[in-house]
Formats: sequence, C-alpha cells, structure tokens
Amino acid sequence: MTQPPDDDSDLINFLCQHRPEVPPASPDLEQQILQQVKASPLPPLRHYSRLRLVLPALAAGLVAAIVGYRAFIPVQPSPAELATLQNFIESNWQDTVSNEHLESDVWHFTDLDTE
Repeated sequence: MTQPPDDDSDLINFLCQHRPEVPPASPDLEQQILQQVKASPLPPLRHYSRLRLVLPALAAGLVAAIVGYRAFIPVQPSPAELATLQNFIESNWQDTVSNEHLESDVWHFTDLDTE
C-alpha cells in the first residue's frame, strides 16, 4: 500500500479524530440470517430456461449458415468479362505455342539458352 504524501497529514488527523464509532455486533445476527435464509423458499427452476438458450442459438446458427453460404458463392462474371478473358487466353496461347517450336522435341524455354 502506498503511503499518503506528507501534505495530507492534516486531512489524516481530521479523519482520525472524527471517524465514527463502529456499532457493536449483535450476538445473534448469524442465527437471524440463517433463519431468514431457511424461511425463504428457493425460486422454482424454470423449465423453459433451456428453451430460452436453444432458440437463439438455432436462430444464430441459421443466420450464420445463410450468410456463410452466400459469402462463399463465387460471383458469376459478366459476358464482357468472359470475352476479355477469352481474348487474353487466346493471345497468350498464340504467343506461347508457335509453329517453329513444334518440330523440335525440346521445350521452348530450353531453346532460349542454346541460342
């Protein structure tokens, strides 16, 4: 515990002089508390308490399944995007495979090293 600074000594002295007296303890206070606890019945357990937990869990699971299913469906490309992709693949394919390399048994990238 940290000690208070020295400039609070006046406040400490004031609080020590004016602190209230602690009331005396009742000798049968513990017995009174135990009698009151025994006298008050426990509230009955609610039978639908599990139902209160199950229904929101089912609803949350259903929402998560729907949102998750929709999140993993790939977006269908538009016809313009498909045409662009097809043109890209055709142009790259024609640059990769040419007639001059079809006669040799060696791959295209190995011919670059020998030339």
